[in-house]
Amino acid sequence: MRALPPLRAIQSFEVVANCESFTKAANELCLTHSAVSHQVRSLEAWFGKDIFVRHSGGVRLTKEGERLKRACSAALALLEDECAGIRDQAPERKLTIGCCGSFLAHWLLPRIDGFSRRAPEVVLNFQAQGDVAALLGREVDALIVTDRFPSLAIKATRLTTDMIGPVCTPDWPNPPRLPRDVGGLRLLHARSRMKAWSEWSQAVGVAVDSRCEQVLDSLSLTIEAARSGMGFAIAPELLVRRDLADGRLIAPVGFVHVERSTYLYVRASQSQESDVAIFQDWLLEECSNDLPRDSGLRPCRNDNDVDGDRGGHP
Repeated sequence: MRALPPLRAIQSFEVVANCESFTKAANELCLTHSAVSHQVRSLEAWFGKDIFVRHSGGVRLTKEGERLKRACSAALALLEDECAGIRDQAPERKLTIGCCGSFLAHWLLPRIDGFSRRAPEVVLNFQAQGDVAALLGREVDALIVTDRFPSLAIKATRLTTDMIGPVCTPDWPNPPRLPRDVGGLRLLHARSRMKAWSEWSQAVGVAVDSRCEQVLDSLSLTIEAARSGMGFAIAPELLVRRDLADGRLIAPVGFVHVERSTYLYVRASQSQESDVAIFQDWLLEECSNDLPRDSGLRPCRNDNDVDGDRGGHP
Protein backbone atom coordinates (compact mmCIF):
# COMPACT_ATOMS: atom_id res chain seq x y z
CA MET A 1 0.00 0.00 0.00
CA ARG A 2 1.21 3.51 -0.80
CA ALA A 3 1.67 5.89 2.15
CA LEU A 4 -0.88 8.43 0.93
CA PRO A 5 -3.71 10.32 2.64
CA PRO A 6 -7.31 9.62 1.52
CA LEU A 7 -7.61 10.60 -2.17
CA ARG A 8 -11.08 12.05 -1.66
CA ALA A 9 -9.54 14.42 0.89
CA ILE A 10 -6.79 15.36 -1.58
CA GLN A 11 -9.41 16.16 -4.21
CA SER A 12 -11.35 18.36 -1.79
CA PHE A 13 -8.15 20.07 -0.67
CA GLU A 14 -7.20 21.04 -4.24
CA VAL A 15 -10.64 22.55 -4.95
CA VAL A 16 -10.60 24.51 -1.65
CA ALA A 17 -7.06 25.71 -2.39
CA ASN A 18 -8.10 26.96 -5.82
CA CYS A 19 -11.36 28.56 -4.62
CA GLU A 20 -9.92 29.87 -1.31
CA SER A 21 -13.34 29.12 0.19
CA PHE A 22 -14.99 26.07 1.74
CA THR A 23 -18.39 27.23 0.55
CA LYS A 24 -17.36 27.67 -3.09
CA ALA A 25 -15.51 24.35 -3.02
CA ALA A 26 -18.55 22.59 -1.59
CA ASN A 27 -20.72 23.94 -4.42
CA GLU A 28 -18.21 22.82 -7.06
CA LEU A 29 -17.89 19.36 -5.51
CA CYS A 30 -21.66 19.04 -4.93
CA LEU A 31 -21.01 18.41 -1.24
CA THR A 32 -22.07 20.14 1.94
CA HIS A 33 -19.83 22.71 3.62
CA SER A 34 -19.40 20.44 6.63
CA ALA A 35 -18.40 17.46 4.43
CA VAL A 36 -15.63 19.46 2.75
CA SER A 37 -14.50 20.87 6.08
CA HIS A 38 -14.39 17.36 7.54
CA GLN A 39 -12.24 16.05 4.69
CA VAL A 40 -9.77 18.93 5.00
CA ARG A 41 -9.51 18.39 8.76
CA SER A 42 -8.88 14.67 8.21
CA LEU A 43 -6.07 15.64 5.83
CA GLU A 44 -4.55 18.01 8.40
CA ALA A 45 -4.81 15.24 11.00
CA TRP A 46 -2.96 12.87 8.63
CA PHE A 47 -0.13 15.42 8.19
CA GLY A 48 -0.18 16.50 11.82
CA LYS A 49 -0.14 20.19 10.89
CA ASP A 50 -2.39 22.88 9.47
CA ILE A 51 -2.52 23.37 5.70
CA PHE A 52 -5.04 26.22 5.76
CA VAL A 53 -5.35 29.38 7.84
CA ARG A 54 -9.03 30.13 8.42
CA HIS A 55 -10.23 33.75 8.47
CA SER A 56 -13.52 35.55 8.13
CA GLY A 57 -13.21 36.08 4.41
CA GLY A 58 -12.30 32.47 3.63
CA VAL A 59 -9.04 30.51 3.85
CA ARG A 60 -5.45 30.82 2.75
CA LEU A 61 -2.74 28.20 2.42
CA THR A 62 0.04 27.75 4.93
CA LYS A 63 3.59 27.15 3.73
CA GLU A 64 2.95 23.39 3.90
CA GLY A 65 -0.38 23.89 2.12
CA GLU A 66 1.34 25.72 -0.76
CA ARG A 67 3.77 22.82 -1.10
CA LEU A 68 0.93 20.30 -1.13
CA LYS A 69 -1.00 22.34 -3.70
CA ARG A 70 1.94 22.32 -6.13
CA ALA A 71 2.31 18.55 -5.75
CA CYS A 72 -1.42 17.92 -6.16
CA SER A 73 -1.71 20.15 -9.22
CA ALA A 74 1.16 18.37 -10.99
CA ALA A 75 0.04 14.87 -10.06
CA LEU A 76 -3.64 15.37 -10.85
CA ALA A 77 -2.89 17.14 -14.14
CA LEU A 78 -0.72 14.19 -15.22
CA LEU A 79 -3.40 11.73 -14.14
CA GLU A 80 -6.08 13.72 -16.00
CA ASP A 81 -4.03 13.80 -19.23
CA GLU A 82 -3.27 10.08 -19.13
CA CYS A 83 -6.89 9.17 -18.39
CA ALA A 84 -8.06 11.29 -21.30
CA GLY A 85 -5.51 9.65 -23.58
CA ILE A 86 -6.59 6.18 -22.54
CA ARG A 87 -10.27 7.00 -22.94
CA ASP A 88 -9.87 8.65 -26.35
CA GLN A 89 -7.29 6.22 -27.76
CA ALA A 90 -8.46 4.47 -30.91
CA PRO A 91 -8.65 0.68 -30.53
CA GLU A 92 -5.73 -1.24 -32.00
CA ARG A 93 -6.41 -2.42 -35.53
CA LYS A 94 -5.30 -6.00 -35.87
CA LEU A 95 -6.19 -9.11 -37.83
CA THR A 96 -5.32 -12.69 -36.99
CA ILE A 97 -4.72 -14.84 -40.07
CA GLY A 98 -4.91 -18.63 -39.98
CA CYS A 99 -3.22 -20.71 -42.69
CA CYS A 100 -0.98 -23.74 -43.06
CA GLY A 101 2.70 -23.36 -42.21
CA SER A 102 3.92 -23.93 -45.77
CA PHE A 103 1.72 -21.15 -47.19
CA LEU A 104 2.77 -18.86 -44.36
CA ALA A 105 6.50 -19.54 -44.78
CA HIS A 106 6.77 -19.73 -48.57
CA TRP A 107 4.18 -17.24 -49.77
CA LEU A 108 2.62 -14.95 -47.18
CA LEU A 109 5.53 -13.87 -44.97
CA PRO A 110 7.91 -13.07 -47.88
CA ARG A 111 5.27 -10.64 -49.20
CA ILE A 112 3.96 -9.19 -45.97
CA ASP A 113 6.05 -6.01 -46.22
CA GLY A 114 3.83 -5.00 -49.13
CA PHE A 115 0.74 -5.17 -46.95
CA SER A 116 2.49 -3.28 -44.16
CA ARG A 117 3.30 -0.47 -46.59
CA ARG A 118 -0.32 -0.35 -47.77
CA ALA A 119 -1.90 -0.45 -44.31
CA PRO A 120 0.79 0.35 -41.70
CA GLU A 121 -1.84 0.89 -39.02
CA VAL A 122 -3.12 -2.70 -39.27
CA VAL A 123 -1.21 -5.27 -37.21
CA LEU A 124 -1.24 -8.82 -38.60
CA ASN A 125 -0.92 -11.83 -36.33
CA PHE A 126 -0.55 -15.35 -37.68
CA GLN A 127 -1.53 -18.86 -36.68
CA ALA A 128 0.24 -21.64 -38.56
CA GLN A 129 -2.94 -23.65 -38.47
CA GLY A 130 -6.61 -22.96 -38.26
CA ASP A 131 -9.97 -24.24 -39.30
CA VAL A 132 -13.54 -23.08 -39.76
CA ALA A 133 -14.26 -23.62 -36.06
CA ALA A 134 -11.47 -21.16 -35.22
CA LEU A 135 -12.92 -18.67 -37.70
CA LEU A 136 -16.47 -18.95 -36.40
CA GLY A 137 -15.18 -18.91 -32.82
CA ARG A 138 -13.34 -15.61 -33.56
CA GLU A 139 -9.92 -17.09 -32.81
CA VAL A 140 -8.90 -15.96 -36.29
CA ASP A 141 -10.31 -13.16 -38.48
CA ALA A 142 -9.41 -14.75 -41.81
CA LEU A 143 -8.59 -18.27 -42.95
CA ILE A 144 -6.58 -19.30 -46.03
CA VAL A 145 -7.09 -22.95 -46.96
CA THR A 146 -7.64 -25.21 -49.96
CA ASP A 147 -10.73 -26.91 -48.54
CA ARG A 148 -14.23 -25.83 -49.53
CA PHE A 149 -16.63 -24.95 -46.71
CA PRO A 150 -20.08 -23.87 -47.96
CA SER A 151 -21.78 -21.91 -45.20
CA LEU A 152 -24.03 -18.88 -44.96
CA ALA A 153 -21.94 -17.70 -42.01
CA ILE A 154 -18.75 -17.62 -44.08
CA LYS A 155 -17.79 -15.61 -47.14
CA ALA A 156 -15.41 -17.45 -49.49
CA THR A 157 -13.15 -15.71 -52.00
CA ARG A 158 -11.19 -17.83 -54.47
CA LEU A 159 -7.58 -16.64 -54.52
CA THR A 160 -6.26 -19.02 -57.16
CA THR A 161 -6.93 -22.29 -58.92
CA ASP A 162 -4.14 -24.59 -57.83
CA MET A 163 -1.42 -25.90 -60.13
CA ILE A 164 1.17 -28.44 -59.00
CA GLY A 165 4.32 -29.85 -60.52
CA PRO A 166 7.74 -31.36 -59.77
CA VAL A 167 10.50 -28.94 -58.75
CA CYS A 168 14.20 -29.49 -58.14
CA THR A 169 17.50 -27.68 -57.80
CA PRO A 170 18.83 -25.99 -60.96
CA ASP A 171 21.98 -28.11 -60.48
CA TRP A 172 20.13 -31.38 -60.99
CA PRO A 173 21.97 -33.35 -63.71
CA ASN A 174 19.89 -33.99 -66.83
CA PRO A 175 16.50 -32.78 -65.55
CA PRO A 176 13.52 -34.62 -67.07
CA ARG A 177 12.11 -33.33 -70.35
CA LEU A 178 8.67 -34.93 -70.13
CA PRO A 179 6.38 -36.06 -67.27
CA ARG A 180 7.11 -39.72 -68.03
CA ASP A 181 10.79 -39.09 -67.29
CA VAL A 182 10.03 -38.17 -63.67
CA GLY A 183 8.91 -41.62 -62.54
CA GLY A 184 12.37 -43.10 -62.01
CA LEU A 185 13.87 -40.14 -60.18
CA ARG A 186 14.34 -39.55 -56.47
CA LEU A 187 10.93 -38.36 -55.30
CA LEU A 188 10.32 -36.38 -52.12
CA HIS A 189 6.97 -36.70 -50.39
CA ALA A 190 5.42 -34.48 -47.69
CA ARG A 191 3.79 -36.45 -44.90
CA SER A 192 0.99 -33.87 -44.82
CA ARG A 193 0.32 -34.44 -48.56
CA MET A 194 0.85 -38.13 -49.09
CA LYS A 195 -1.36 -38.19 -52.21
CA ALA A 196 0.39 -35.33 -54.01
CA TRP A 197 2.44 -37.48 -56.40
CA SER A 198 -0.59 -39.65 -57.18
CA GLU A 199 -2.65 -36.53 -57.85
CA TRP A 200 -0.02 -35.20 -60.23
CA SER A 201 0.50 -38.53 -62.00
CA GLN A 202 -3.22 -38.88 -62.65
CA ALA A 203 -3.40 -35.33 -63.98
CA VAL A 204 -0.59 -35.88 -66.50
CA GLY A 205 -1.30 -39.56 -67.19
CA VAL A 206 2.01 -41.08 -66.09
CA ALA A 207 2.94 -43.70 -63.53
CA VAL A 208 5.06 -42.79 -60.52
CA ASP A 209 7.41 -45.33 -58.94
CA SER A 210 6.55 -44.97 -55.25
CA ARG A 211 9.59 -47.04 -54.27
CA CYS A 212 11.70 -43.97 -54.98
CA GLU A 213 9.82 -41.78 -52.51
CA GLN A 214 11.41 -40.20 -49.44
CA VAL A 215 8.95 -38.87 -46.87
CA LEU A 216 9.52 -35.63 -44.95
CA ASP A 217 7.33 -34.20 -42.21
CA SER A 218 6.01 -31.13 -44.01
CA LEU A 219 5.70 -29.49 -47.41
CA SER A 220 8.10 -26.76 -46.29
CA LEU A 221 10.79 -29.35 -45.54
CA THR A 222 10.10 -31.08 -48.84
CA ILE A 223 10.60 -27.86 -50.80
CA GLU A 224 13.76 -27.12 -48.82
CA ALA A 225 15.05 -30.62 -49.55
CA ALA A 226 14.43 -30.05 -53.25
CA ARG A 227 16.40 -26.79 -53.07
CA SER A 228 19.25 -28.70 -51.45
CA GLY A 229 19.41 -31.26 -54.26
CA MET A 230 17.90 -34.20 -52.37
CA GLY A 231 15.34 -34.93 -55.08
CA PHE A 232 12.08 -33.78 -56.67
CA ALA A 233 9.21 -32.31 -54.68
CA ILE A 234 5.63 -31.88 -55.81
CA ALA A 235 4.87 -28.25 -55.03
CA PRO A 236 1.98 -25.86 -55.64
CA GLU A 237 3.05 -23.31 -58.22
CA LEU A 238 1.82 -20.50 -55.96
CA LEU A 239 4.28 -21.41 -53.19
CA VAL A 240 7.40 -21.64 -55.34
CA ARG A 241 6.97 -18.64 -57.62
CA ARG A 242 9.76 -16.66 -56.03
CA ASP A 243 12.07 -19.67 -55.87
CA LEU A 244 11.58 -20.18 -59.59
CA ALA A 245 11.96 -16.51 -60.44
CA ASP A 246 15.13 -16.23 -58.31
CA GLY A 247 16.64 -19.41 -59.71
CA ARG A 248 16.60 -21.42 -56.49
CA LEU A 249 14.34 -24.03 -58.08
CA ILE A 250 13.32 -25.12 -61.55
CA ALA A 251 10.12 -26.79 -62.75
CA PRO A 252 11.52 -28.82 -65.66
CA VAL A 253 8.16 -30.19 -66.86
CA GLY A 254 5.99 -27.29 -65.71
CA PHE A 255 2.75 -27.42 -63.75
CA VAL A 256 -0.71 -28.87 -64.22
CA HIS A 257 -4.09 -27.70 -62.93
CA VAL A 258 -5.73 -29.86 -60.28
CA GLU A 259 -9.29 -29.94 -58.98
CA ARG A 260 -8.53 -27.70 -56.04
CA SER A 261 -8.42 -24.00 -55.27
CA THR A 262 -7.05 -21.79 -52.53
CA TYR A 263 -9.69 -19.73 -50.73
CA LEU A 264 -9.82 -16.85 -48.31
CA TYR A 265 -12.59 -17.27 -45.73
CA VAL A 266 -13.91 -14.53 -43.48
CA ARG A 267 -17.00 -14.32 -41.32
CA ALA A 268 -19.89 -13.05 -43.46
CA SER A 269 -20.80 -10.53 -40.75
CA GLN A 270 -17.34 -8.94 -41.04
CA SER A 271 -16.72 -9.20 -44.77
CA GLN A 272 -17.37 -5.48 -45.31
CA GLU A 273 -15.18 -4.27 -42.45
CA SER A 274 -12.43 -2.03 -43.77
CA ASP A 275 -9.39 -3.94 -42.49
CA VAL A 276 -10.73 -7.29 -43.68
CA ALA A 277 -11.52 -5.77 -47.10
CA ILE A 278 -8.05 -4.21 -47.33
CA PHE A 279 -6.40 -7.55 -46.59
CA GLN A 280 -8.62 -9.36 -49.11
CA ASP A 281 -7.91 -6.84 -51.89
CA TRP A 282 -4.18 -7.05 -51.23
CA LEU A 283 -4.25 -10.87 -51.32
CA LEU A 284 -6.10 -10.91 -54.63
CA GLU A 285 -3.61 -8.47 -56.16
CA GLU A 286 -0.63 -10.49 -54.95
CA CYS A 287 -2.08 -13.76 -56.25
CA SER A 288 -2.78 -12.27 -59.67
CA ASN A 289 0.49 -10.42 -60.15
CA ASP A 290 2.09 -11.21 -63.51
CA LEU A 291 5.18 -13.40 -63.32
CA PRO A 292 8.47 -12.72 -65.12
CA ARG A 293 8.61 -14.35 -68.53
CA ASP A 294 11.71 -16.32 -67.54
CA SER A 295 10.24 -17.74 -64.34
CA GLY A 296 9.67 -21.16 -65.89
CA LEU A 297 5.95 -21.24 -65.19
CA ARG A 298 4.58 -22.97 -68.28
CA PRO A 299 1.89 -25.62 -68.60
CA CYS A 300 3.02 -29.12 -67.81
CA ARG A 301 4.11 -30.89 -70.99
CA ASN A 302 2.69 -34.22 -72.00
CA ASP A 303 4.29 -37.14 -73.77
CA ASN A 304 3.05 -36.00 -77.19
CA ASP A 305 5.29 -32.92 -77.05
CA VAL A 306 8.39 -33.92 -78.93
CA ASP A 307 10.12 -30.65 -79.81
CA GLY A 308 13.41 -29.87 -78.17
CA ASP A 309 12.20 -27.46 -75.47
CA ARG A 310 12.26 -28.50 -71.84
CA GLY A 311 8.89 -27.58 -70.35
CA GLY A 312 8.92 -25.33 -67.30
CA HIS A 313 12.56 -24.24 -67.61
CA PRO A 314 13.97 -21.91 -70.29
